[in-house]
Amino acid sequence: MKVAAHRGGFWSAAQGTPLVFDASLESGADIIELDLRGTCDGGVVVSHSDTLSKHTFCLGFIRERTFADVTRCRLLPVGVRIPSFEDVLEWQRGKDIVVNAEFKDDVVVAPALRLVEQYDAWDRVYFQANVHYDRYVRARALAPQANMLVNVGDMGRLRWALDLNDPHLVVIGLRGPMLTPEAVALVHQYGKAASANSWHAAQLQELFTAACDSLFAMGIDVAVTNNARSCATQRDLMLAPGAQARLNREGSTRQ
Repeated sequence: MKVAAHRGGFWSAAQGTPLVFDASLESGADIIELDLRGTCDGGVVVSHSDTLSKHTFCLGFIRERTFADVTRCRLLPVGVRIPSFEDVLEWQRGKDIVVNAEFKDDVVVAPALRLVEQYDAWDRVYFQANVHYDRYVRARALAPQANMLVNVGDMGRLRWALDLNDPHLVVIGLRGPMLTPEAVALVHQYGKAASANSWHAAQLQELFTAACDSLFAMGIDVAVTNNARSCATQRDLMLAPGAQARLNREGSTRQ
């Protein structure tokens, strides 16, 4: 039962920066989820949005600006600079935390893989291709040892992912109709971890409390959450002595 902090810490104005990563780590997160984008000169930065105009004083699309331009931009209203992926890998050193880094565009795949090679961080990072399966294929061709995640929303795509027999496709993200105990069991049968987003099951995208307990109850291994502290508390309660017996009794009562 692993807790992954969505965008490193969704509710912070400094989301996607080491400043909020520290807070999420302190809150009980095991995994930092973040988004990678490429600059026009081959740099790799952390940003969910493809444009600088939305959250900074800077203008333009990240893919059209240089690495130096983008990393000088400061997030509103906190004034923290947009971090590079290298900043994240430096921050991660010596910490008991895993990074789940999503390729948000095609051009970022190769330079992001090179940085993980440079930092020898293959065992501390897994890359997310989401539903862009061409990015999975490209990353696998460039780095057979890279740990990867793909998301699936139907049984055909789930079967495709499992039948790859790729030992470094370590996590399968279950979406929509695939978020079932049966799909989770199938993922586990193939020796993979199952991941799911918890905020779709909660009001206000988990502003007050997480919705991780229902995911963990169906066997989900990684709950990606907007409220890492609440999610970690739910996980710890489920791991407490006697918790499983209590859940079994409650299930029998409901039946």
